[in-house]
Amino acid sequence: MDSKIARNWLFAAKAAIAWLVCAIASVSLRDQGGAVLVLWLPSAIAVSALYVSKPGQRLPLIAILAVANLIFNFVVGVGFGDSLGYIVANLVEPIVIVAIAHQIIGRRKLEALRLRDMTLLFLGVVVGSLSSGIISLPFRPHQEVIQFVWWILTTTLGTTVGAPILLYLHDLLSRRRDDKSITAERLPLWLVISMITLFVLSWLALGYSHVSLIAVVVSALVLIVTRYGQIGASLGTFVFGLAGTLRSIGGHTPSAAYLEFTPFEAGIVLQLVMLLMMATSLPLAALLLDNERLALRLKARNSRMRENLLMLNMAEEVARIGRWRYDPRTGEQDWSRQMYLINGLDPTLGRDPGDLTSMLPDGGAELFGQLAHHARDRARYSFEYRICPPNGDERILKMYATNQFTDDGELACMFGVVMDVTEHYQRQEALDKERTRAMRLAAEAQYLAHTDPLTGLANRRRTITQLQKCIRRSEQDGRPTALILFDIDHFKRVNDTSGHQTGDDVLVRIADIARAQARASDLIGRMGGEEFVWLLPGAGLDEAQAAAERLRHAIEQESAEGGLPRVTASIGYALWREGDDANSLLARVDAALYEAKDAGRNKVQQAA
Repeated sequence: MDSKIARNWLFAAKAAIAWLVCAIASVSLRDQGGAVLVLWLPSAIAVSALYVSKPGQRLPLIAILAVANLIFNFVVGVGFGDSLGYIVANLVEPIVIVAIAHQIIGRRKLEALRLRDMTLLFLGVVVGSLSSGIISLPFRPHQEVIQFVWWILTTTLGTTVGAPILLYLHDLLSRRRDDKSITAERLPLWLVISMITLFVLSWLALGYSHVSLIAVVVSALVLIVTRYGQIGASLGTFVFGLAGTLRSIGGHTPSAAYLEFTPFEAGIVLQLVMLLMMATSLPLAALLLDNERLALRLKARNSRMRENLLMLNMAEEVARIGRWRYDPRTGEQDWSRQMYLINGLDPTLGRDPGDLTSMLPDGGAELFGQLAHHARDRARYSFEYRICPPNGDERILKMYATNQFTDDGELACMFGVVMDVTEHYQRQEALDKERTRAMRLAAEAQYLAHTDPLTGLANRRRTITQLQKCIRRSEQDGRPTALILFDIDHFKRVNDTSGHQTGDDVLVRIADIARAQARASDLIGRMGGEEFVWLLPGAGLDEAQAAAERLRHAIEQESAEGGLPRVTASIGYALWREGDDANSLLARVDAALYEAKDAGRNKVQQAA
């Protein structure tokens, strides 16, 4: 943090020293050298330093500039009271100008400014100079109007001409400092040569009194601006003003063309000429900048178009997408290379393949019917059609198209992109078949996971799960749930005497009998071996007893059909009661079943 503060104050000190040296040198040139000052460059230094300063550097910069102003006023012999007034005037000027500049420029670079921006910046400089001049009036009570005009013109020209030059140099040094690889970047050689040439022309023009050669200087300045833009305008005007100031050393007039004026008055005329030069060159610089920016934008846009076209062609090749354009007024078509390949044709045929109705299975009714149907559509549309390539099987193509209309609403053109979706449909068809097969296998697996393979009844797992659901429902709404457990009597004897196949047939027969007795909402399940369960959701005790008795009777009477041995069943039944879970309910009904067997079999017994 201390290092950053030190850097801020060091920046401010450098700027203040530069201001002080330039101010003392300018006044010395005027007072000791007798020169006429047409530019007050200290204003340009203060404005440039404040403009490039960071937020943390501004207060130190203003403070040290105030000290530099105080020292300068002491050197030139201004009293302390008047000095304070001049300090305020000299500080208000850059503060006002920079505040206006930030509002106009914002985050843009100076190279991006337009003519309107430059005009507003110039007016901002005038406002800042007027503010400074007006503040200084009380401390110069005997000042003449022409001296006030000189103050405004000198500071205005100093800032307008000098600030762009200083900012350009600052940017040049910053680039060299930030990028160490830039070691030789300096002012362009031809720009230096141009400035030397312009200085010579200005010196000669200002020293020739018979014919005004200012037009020659202006013409040279225009050429420089054409080549170097805004910086050329600022440097050219500065060089012209420098030539006038150097010519006035020793009390001479700045220009031989104005011998009828005093040197001071001739200096003001020269300043007006410099303003005219700026008014001529800056708009030209702005127009050239606009033209250069436009050229760069067009170049960048063309580059992007070439890249996009390259990427489009690559995408078409990879994705096998064809481009198609059709003019309904002339009937002309324009096919891309990939469009030919999709249709199985030779791409060397040309942009228009001609009449291809022979390749369309229906003679073009599908394709041209779709185009006619969508001829008035403003939104994008799509459709599919079939083709028969000369050397291949029938293909399915999909077109995405859009229409272009004239200002009168007439259809001007149709644009489309086409892709071959035949393989997609083939894959989709195969996928549908696999999906159907997978769903069938999943259903079979689900069925096998919950079904007894011999009888087709619910297996033990599914039966227990369903019983738990019925119990939860009974717990929630209090509806009754009845459970019947039945077991084939002496089933082992059937297996031993008639064989296991007959035993299996008996089990299947008993399952069919039980299934016929059950309601649609009931569940019949095989618990294992010759033991079965009948689950009756919502059935009360009487209904359960009647169902059990009906089942016992049906087994006794119908089990022998089809030549099977007659069997009977012992049955236990129970009603769910508070506190029962699946295991406890099964245990109670199982106990009732064994009570029925103990009572002589072929009996029905209610659980305790």
